[in-house]
Amino acid sequence: MLRAISFPALICIVCFQLNAQKPRTVFQDQTGVVRWSDNKQEVSLFGANYCLPSACDYRAAKYVANDLKKMVDEDMAHFARMGWDGLRLCLWGDYENSDSLGNLVNNDHLNLMDYVIFKAKQRGIYFLFSPIVTYSSQFPDAMRDTINRPVGFSAHYKKNELGTNPKAIAAQQNYLRQILNHVNPYTGIALKDEPGILFIEMINEPTHHSKDVEGSVRYINALVDAVRSTGCDKILYHNYSQDFNMAKPIAQSKIQGVSFAWYPTGLNSGNTLQGNYLPGIDHFSTEMLRPEISKLSRIVYEFDAADLLNGYMYPAMARSFRGVGAQFAAMFSYDMLATAPYNLGWQTHCLNMVYTPKKAVSAIIAAEVMKRVPRYKDYGNYPDNTSFGPFRVSYSEDLSEMVTPDKFLYANNTSTVPKDIPALKNIVGFGSSSLVKYDGKGIYYLDKIKNGVWRLEVYPDAVQISDPYNRPSPDKLVFRSLTKARNMNVNLPDLTGAFAVHPLNAGNDYHTTASEGLFTIRPGVYILTSDKNFNKEGLPPSIGFVGMTEFYMPEDQELPTQVILSHQPAYYAGKPITITANVYANKEPQSVTLYLKGGRGFPIPMKKDIGYLYKAEIPANRAIEGWMEYSIVVRDGNTVINYPSGINKTPSDWDYNEVAVWKSAVVKEKTALRLLNPAEDAGKLSFTRIGDGIRFGIYKLIPSSETGEASFRLELPLSYDANLNDYTLSIPVKDRIISRGRDIGMATTLMLNARGVNQRQQAYITLVENDGTAWTKKVPLKEEWSEIPIPLDQLELSKTVLLPMGYPGEWKYWIEPPRMRGRKGDKVKIENIEWIQLSVRQSNMKKEDARKSSFIDIASAFLQFK
Repeated sequence: MLRAISFPALICIVCFQLNAQKPRTVFQDQTGVVRWSDNKQEVSLFGANYCLPSACDYRAAKYVANDLKKMVDEDMAHFARMGWDGLRLCLWGDYENSDSLGNLVNNDHLNLMDYVIFKAKQRGIYFLFSPIVTYSSQFPDAMRDTINRPVGFSAHYKKNELGTNPKAIAAQQNYLRQILNHVNPYTGIALKDEPGILFIEMINEPTHHSKDVEGSVRYINALVDAVRSTGCDKILYHNYSQDFNMAKPIAQSKIQGVSFAWYPTGLNSGNTLQGNYLPGIDHFSTEMLRPEISKLSRIVYEFDAADLLNGYMYPAMARSFRGVGAQFAAMFSYDMLATAPYNLGWQTHCLNMVYTPKKAVSAIIAAEVMKRVPRYKDYGNYPDNTSFGPFRVSYSEDLSEMVTPDKFLYANNTSTVPKDIPALKNIVGFGSSSLVKYDGKGIYYLDKIKNGVWRLEVYPDAVQISDPYNRPSPDKLVFRSLTKARNMNVNLPDLTGAFAVHPLNAGNDYHTTASEGLFTIRPGVYILTSDKNFNKEGLPPSIGFVGMTEFYMPEDQELPTQVILSHQPAYYAGKPITITANVYANKEPQSVTLYLKGGRGFPIPMKKDIGYLYKAEIPANRAIEGWMEYSIVVRDGNTVINYPSGINKTPSDWDYNEVAVWKSAVVKEKTALRLLNPAEDAGKLSFTRIGDGIRFGIYKLIPSSETGEASFRLELPLSYDANLNDYTLSIPVKDRIISRGRDIGMATTLMLNARGVNQRQQAYITLVENDGTAWTKKVPLKEEWSEIPIPLDQLELSKTVLLPMGYPGEWKYWIEPPRMRGRKGDKVKIENIEWIQLSVRQSNMKKEDARKSSFIDIASAFLQFK
């Protein structure tokens, strides 16, 4: 449930909406740059796809809410709060809003899109309109629904014939004419004349027929002519990134711009990815710089750092967009406030201002990158490009930030100090900085109204309770919000000593006073001021496109206490062991206790540290070599919950039975460290993708004929691609390396257990560091199982495969080591290793011989120590 905004706040919204600016118009100059008509300045817009009106997001919204228009109100307010000014309207109209001939069907989908336009315009947001999607509107949750089948023209034609079949083209033309002539009932304006719509991408990701230049030009022009026949003068775009060979037909067509997408971390990994992906996003494809398209404008219709929740990828990606001239970028796809706790709709994407605050701040910073970084500016390669203009990105700090004279934005804790603090007007943060110390886990905003008067907006703590990139369900929460009183210390020159904290948003009656900048705060909107004569009546009606008292936040979910362990796979014997866990509850638990398995359990009280974090120290005499099994019991009055099992008993109870426990190894220093364990690793693999259609790993998991343990069986999958020269599996090992941090630098040898049958293909093992530096060795295989020692000092510096492979295409398969690596004396930094890669490649023999029966089995890889 969501808190409905009350009447006083609604009055404020109406006031600033009536005074909203008239939408500006644009034009495209002769060099292919889109400019504002009033001042001739370059257009640069940033935001997200917002798909609530259609397909799986429409169904997802209905799984959890009844009032979909209320959801639009909430989300557009948050778009504006983040400073976003771009939105892609992606409408599955070819499935849900048309018939087989392309006649427009006016239904709830269309009505909701009209409402989105109406509400987003009030927030100063401009649109890219994509009326034809080409992918089934039933994906993924309604594929078996045979009753509510779509009836639109894309349900009657194969995707690859939309650009070639005259009847399919005629249906598209008919549909485009009718939808552009459609009058929005909320604005009274036909879509063709809607000033908020700046761009139209007439068809999303069509099947290109680039070899048929004449036919491709004819198809693009047919769509352009349909749009222009309505009198619509919007700037028109055609997809380019699905097939860069389309440069020639696009250049010969009537189109004005090219659209491209980017998913550098692939799609649908099924879990949160680990590791540093900055080395792979220095630049977008040089195909964007081809002379054929030099006078066409460029927009990014979709992008995401899929399957990641970090705080640094978006600004770096936006930098690369500007590097190839993009003027509009829309993340795919924003999670509605009501669906975000479940990450419903799109499994591989996850972004919401309230529930993913760190990632949201990075997206706010990315919007600034789009405005401040010059088009075609090249900042070099990682790690030399981590600071660019007023921006900085950091993998080690999980941070992006922007520091300008008027703004200070940071997506995680930062030690950066702005140079001219008195000039600041806007602070957006997650975590703490030199100016704001905050122990909460929500996003917050500080806006200067005038000297000594600041508007503070604070959102609830947002905590992750399961992996949002696993398969979603309306019955499975992945995030929960917790409305807590939190400590905040604001250190600004015009807010010194004691100042008052006045509530603004409806229903908020929390007043307090700061002492030396320190105060306790609850979610809501406030005025911070040292002016004893402060009067709310003197406040402006809005901050930008957000009402002064406006505030949307979710109600906390009614959930039991949850324990999220900071699991470590190994600890050292004979040394004290610290176990940490976050304990999420609507109220503070009475006690939290760690139980070591054995007898009736050995209890160790866990002490609260900061926020939700609890710690327990296991004494050195209990840190005995072997496997340590443990659980955590949370007590609240007469209620106890045992984690990870969830039962209501403690190990000291007389009727306690064997239940699930956590498990970690306790090892002596220099004990061999297993890096590769196929039985455990199979669910965490990234792998070479063959084309865009084969998105599964091609390998077998078989028992070793020597030990019976699981092993990976690899061979070049030439039956899928006869010209394939490399096939690689990548396994994350960062957690295993970190667990042995004390002596990891003393590792000397990588010991493999492997065999190779017929050896018609070659095997390579590669260790990849967190800066993208790779060290590899060809594996000398025998036909029988054997232990193969590979001294670490024999690993050779090499390029590495960037996995998961990005979309679209295979534009960047290999990445080179950073510029400063590989100099004399450089060697593998084993403490920085994040991935181990197994590769099979063509041998020097003839391809027809290499295709004969041949495979490589690898059962384990251990680090050994001197």
